[in-house]
Amino acid sequence: MARMTSRAPLDPSPRWTVVLPVKGGPGAKSRLGHPARADLADAVALDTVAAVVACPHVSRVLVVTADTQVAAAHATLGALVVHDPGGGLAGALAAGAAAAPPALCALLLADLPSLRPQDLSLVLDACERLLGAGALQVTVPDADGTGTVLLAAGSASTLRPRFGPGSAAAHAADAVVVSGAPVRLRRDVDTAAHVAGAVRRGEGPRSAGVLAATG
Repeated sequence: MARMTSRAPLDPSPRWTVVLPVKGGPGAKSRLGHPARADLADAVALDTVAAVVACPHVSRVLVVTADTQVAAAHATLGALVVHDPGGGLAGALAAGAAAAPPALCALLLADLPSLRPQDLSLVLDACERLLGAGALQVTVPDADGTGTVLLAAGSASTLRPRFGPGSAAAHAADAVVVSGAPVRLRRDVDTAAHVAGAVRRGEGPRSAGVLAATG
């Protein structure tokens, strides 16, 4: 496990491709337990993608979805849309990776409502250092320590995603784990308790609007 340090950041010129799967629609985030679950799920994804688009290290943002409304909303943020061919999360990630150029690439979950561009910059710097030192893949576990929020490699073709239950341990088997990543980047939201944790850290404006409107 490699810990993030306070060393000077690398050249922040945009060179990363970030792939984010976004399901969207009434079936998104079924475990949230919120009266406006679909709206909140859409808002969380938009806040996440907006933060990624604003990150100075990122040159290309690929949103993978089969939902036309989701596609249109994310395109307005500056993301490129890749059609989700089906097959669940694995299929979406594979489609996004296939559309990425042969350069630095990160797979990132789109349910990080507290994410800030600077959080992603810090983590991508750490990933680039580790990849430059010989790591084939770099991973960041979620706030609970059991799942994964980010998997990165020097090229999309070398990514070996194992997202799903127990993915943190699965990825740690063949990837260097970054510890000390900002909690705003690690707090994904699947349950009401997760949403409460994101609120404490300052959720994005779209998520905040939905939560305010629903009390």
